[in-house]
Parts: sequence; C-alpha cells; structure tokens
Amino acid sequence: MVVSQISTDMHVKNITYLASLDKNQSPGVFKKMLGTVAGAKQAGHSAKLKLLAPKHGFLKKFVEEIDHSDADILIIRSLCQYNFSLIPAFIRARARGKKIILDVPTPNAVAVRELADGNTGLIRKIKDLTYLLLPGSIPFWFVSRILQYAKEGLWFSMGNRRRTSYIGNGIQVASVPERKEAPHFDGTSLKLICVASLNYWHGVDRLIHAISTFNAEENGLKVYLKVVGKGACFSSLQALAEDLDLQQYISFLGFLEGDDLYREYESAHMAVGSLALFRKKLQSASELKSREYCAVGIPFIVVGDDPDFPRETKFRIQLPNRENRNDLTDFFREFDSKYLTCTPNEIRNYAWENLDFSVKIKEILNTIED
Repeated sequence: MVVSQISTDMHVKNITYLASLDKNQSPGVFKKMLGTVAGAKQAGHSAKLKLLAPKHGFLKKFVEEIDHSDADILIIRSLCQYNFSLIPAFIRARARGKKIILDVPTPNAVAVRELADGNTGLIRKIKDLTYLLLPGSIPFWFVSRILQYAKEGLWFSMGNRRRTSYIGNGIQVASVPERKEAPHFDGTSLKLICVASLNYWHGVDRLIHAISTFNAEENGLKVYLKVVGKGACFSSLQALAEDLDLQQYISFLGFLEGDDLYREYESAHMAVGSLALFRKKLQSASELKSREYCAVGIPFIVVGDDPDFPRETKFRIQLPNRENRNDLTDFFREFDSKYLTCTPNEIRNYAWENLDFSVKIKEILNTIED
C-alpha cells in the first residue's frame, strides 16, 4: 500500500527530533524515533534525528542543541524529571519563532511511581522526585504542544489542557516484514508469542500461571508460549515456568531480530502485549509492540485501552485490566477460532492506514497549525 505524500498546499517544515537515549538499551524507542523522522520525510518535510547519550553533562549539550537548532519544529522527547532545566531554552527557542512539541511517552504521574520504585540510591531517588514533583506542570507551559499517549495526573496537567494532544504511537510499517500466511489452527494447539523487554507491567507471570492452570485441565487444547526478549523479569519468569514444570509448553528465546524474529512470528497463532497495565496504574497505553504486531499481521491479546484501536477491533483482543488470573484462564477455556479469522494482510492494512509514521506525522503537525 502506498501512503499519499503531503498535500501541495501544506508548507514544507524543517523538523528535528531531539532526544537523550541509549539506543542499545531501548531499541524499540529508537526505532520509533527513526520512524518518526522517516515518516516526516515521506510526508515531504526535511527531518533529522539528533540523539544524545544519557551520560554526565548531557543536559548542557541538550540545551545547546535547542539553542543552536535551525529547525522550524523541534520534537523533544521528554526528559521527565529534568524538563525544568530546559525552561530557559524553551523560552529562547519560542522567542526565535520555533515550534516546540514535547513528546511525553509516559505520564509524569506514572513516572513518579517508577522513580520511587527504582533501584537508584536513596539520595538520588529523593533528588529525582524533587526535580519532578516541585515544578509539576510548569515546564510544559513553555512548549507549543504536548503529545501524550495516556491521561496525565492533575498535578502535571494544570494549565496544559488546551496544548495537550492525545495521539497514539506510530510505526514504520515498511520496515516490518508481513507474515505471508497464518499457521493452521486445528483446535489442539494454540501457539502464542510474546516479544518484550520483560518487565512487571507486561504481566507474563499472569500468563504463565494461566497456562499452568489451563493445560492441567485436559480440555483438548494446549497453549504454548514463546517468550522473545530479555529484561528485569527474565530470570524470575524462567524460574516460575520451571517451578510449574512448564518446560514443554513455554520456551524463552532471548533477544531475536531480523529473520530469526519473523520466523517465530510466522509460526505463532497470536501475539501477547502487556497484560498488567494496572500495575502502572494505567487504564490506557499506546504500546509500541502492539503496533509491531499489527504491522506484522498477527492478532494479539492485551489489557487496557489504546487510542488507535477501538475496543471492537477484531484482531486486538482486549481482556480486563485487573489482577485476576481467571481472566486469562477463562479466555483459553472459551477460546474461539474467530479470533484468528483476520488475514495477515487485513491486519497489516490497518497499520498502513492508521499507524504508519507518515500518517502520524500529519496528525502531529496538524496540532500546531495556526
């Protein structure tokens, strides 16, 4: 499918996406940034990514990049607790006529809990929380537009409602191979794949317990799971599967990419997104992995809402967002092959029409049109 170019009556923009990130630690986010830039170029704009390593002294360099930027529009990935340090640079950039879009991937209200629960020392934790909580919503007052993917807490949204837009994440669909065909489902084996940088909000532990309970019931259907990726919970999830004696049903493949990853997509009936958003106190999220699943052309299971997927979306099966293992076990007990009726091409076309970065960049730029 070919996505249309930018209309001739819209002015070409010079766009810079500025962020501080270790691309090796956050490959999915890095792909998102590259895709945003590629989408802007595909839509007819001039665009580039400027990535700074998150190491000592990066704040000074970040400010310098804002001050010396030749962009008409700066898309800045939020620095969370360090946003207050950018206020003077925001003011100077706006005085020079630049538009600043602040991309906030995680609501600050959620970031407070993540910082409080982090593995940093007590002194560092107190400093970070102070930097985030004391300024509250003030750093956001000095940008042209705020992009968020889930509702923000009151303390961080005061004075910002009019400049906030809720736009789901995008993906560069062309960079993702499409499943050529879906594997046949014979009613005896349901093959799942979960691709994630494993953390507590992915809820894979809930899935493992559900598989253990369901497969022991002898219902005629067995559920198999392949876990692709590593992360903070990798070892504990492996140990849990071993303790429940599920080695024949659950395998941990580690990090895969390229052909190795897409070969696993080809062999799976369904994919698994985050199953525990409630652990982050979220009712909705715009997950990058859901967008990859959609571009690949595989149906997937999730919890919580997503701004880009209506609840009735046939290939996105939304379960209750709560700590209840029975929700997953009951899903397997009542599994209906209708969940697998959408073809890979139908699912991928949805990604082209709704999720591709060339579509998203138009949505983003429309938010700042005078």
